[in-house]
Amino acid sequence: MNYIFLQQKLQELQLEIFTINDVIKITGQSNTVIKTKLNLLAKQKKIFRLKKGYYSINAIENKFLLQNIYKESYIALHSALEYYESTTQRYNNLDLITKNILKNQKIKEIKIQFHKVKKEMFFGYEKIKINNTDVFISSIEKTIIDCIYFSSKVYLTDVVDLIKKYKEILNIDLISEYLRMINSSTLNKRTGYLLELCGIEIKKLKINNKYEKLNKNLSNKGIKNTEWKLIINEEL
Repeated sequence: MNYIFLQQKLQELQLEIFTINDVIKITGQSNTVIKTKLNLLAKQKKIFRLKKGYYSINAIENKFLLQNIYKESYIALHSALEYYESTTQRYNNLDLITKNILKNQKIKEIKIQFHKVKKEMFFGYEKIKINNTDVFISSIEKTIIDCIYFSSKVYLTDVVDLIKKYKEILNIDLISEYLRMINSSTLNKRTGYLLELCGIEIKKLKINNKYEKLNKNLSNKGIKNTEWKLIINEEL
């Protein structure tokens, strides 16, 4: 397998990230031969080994491209906030939501952090193209819900900033539909309250009469909001 030939073919196919099977299709050579040659090219630093079976010709400078490696996942939480530019923070990690329990990994300097959800919550993502690579990321509406659901990992102030930034284009009916599908009274309360805090009206959501904390990480000291049955224990 000639390196220049491989490089040209990968560029023609616009494959920034490629697999062993991709190279087999290009060259027609066996799995064993390709594995040996790719290992050699990686040792010679002509290609980059990202993880088992995945390579790139050039160093990956945009961390969002790495989602392409992890099937049945999508970019979410801090990484989605970063992509949608609602935060000035730049993180050295890539947050991925998945249906499966996966061990956190590291590719070069990027920490890949997995956050498992039940299959009923694994929706609300869309395919986008970065450079020439397809990746999946939560929609703005699902990003709001995911961040509130994982509020032990994401500040509610960051959620408010996202809502305010995209207030004029948010699909509130879609948020309501997502919440209906998830069917969590607590999530409904927190989401409804934060939307109204940002001046967005939302149709009545299904909630119970139990008072719960707005921020589950803080104490239960705060004013009671009778509409959303929340203890407002954080000033936003």
